[in-house]
Amino acid sequence: MSPQKKDGKQGLFIAVDANIGAGKTNACHAIASAANTLGWPAKVFEEPTHSEQFHHFLSRYYDDLRSGKNTGGGFAMQMFMLCERYEQHRLAVELAWGHQGIAVVQDRPIYGDTVFATTAMERGFMTREEYDLYVNLFRNMSRDVMPPDIFVYLDVPPEECHRRMSTRARSLEDGVPLDYLQHLYDNYEKMIKEMRRRGVRVLTVNWEQFGPPVELWNNILKMVGSDDSWYEQLSFSFAKQPRMPIVDTNAPEVPEDK
Repeated sequence: MSPQKKDGKQGLFIAVDANIGAGKTNACHAIASAANTLGWPAKVFEEPTHSEQFHHFLSRYYDDLRSGKNTGGGFAMQMFMLCERYEQHRLAVELAWGHQGIAVVQDRPIYGDTVFATTAMERGFMTREEYDLYVNLFRNMSRDVMPPDIFVYLDVPPEECHRRMSTRARSLEDGVPLDYLQHLYDNYEKMIKEMRRRGVRVLTVNWEQFGPPVELWNNILKMVGSDDSWYEQLSFSFAKQPRMPIVDTNAPEVPEDK
């Protein structure tokens, strides 16, 4: 039987995000395994990397990255992934916050998807009009979903991500440039600040060296169970306002321990 959260909900919605090659999927399963071991039924929602559609859209986009020419691969990939993540997010909320709630661990949430869309636009692989359409769709979708209980960000230097990508030897990833991972990393840093500012509990974990899953799980429970009025106040507005978690340069800085 899973421990009951203080608000009466039985489950827990954990979103896990990181740069490509950081070891995100393995971390998701490690968290779920630790949760199961300590009495929380848990389920992982992986990215749809095994579907034919995913391979089709990703190969088109990576072809654009390697050639440096925009043939529409970036926009097609981001629209596909946005729809997939939205569907996953809704199901995660139902499973985590329903009467028989479980611990749901989502492998890259809808918010992290905006990092890839923004990077694609900034590198010239989405037109401004395509990006604006993506943003409008994201805002409409995000009105309908509640944020996760906690957002876990695995912080890994781009150089290490690039090395890990080469060791796992996925043919689709051949030739993905290091500077693309560096660009993603910079936009992740902006997104994390904005997520904190908007009221989401963000747990940043140094994942350059893989850590003990049980320790990570205990840190998640500690943060979720903390009394934090700053979070409670901001989460109310976050759930109702349309949002694009890219940094607002006019917003006040949020302390890193939030």
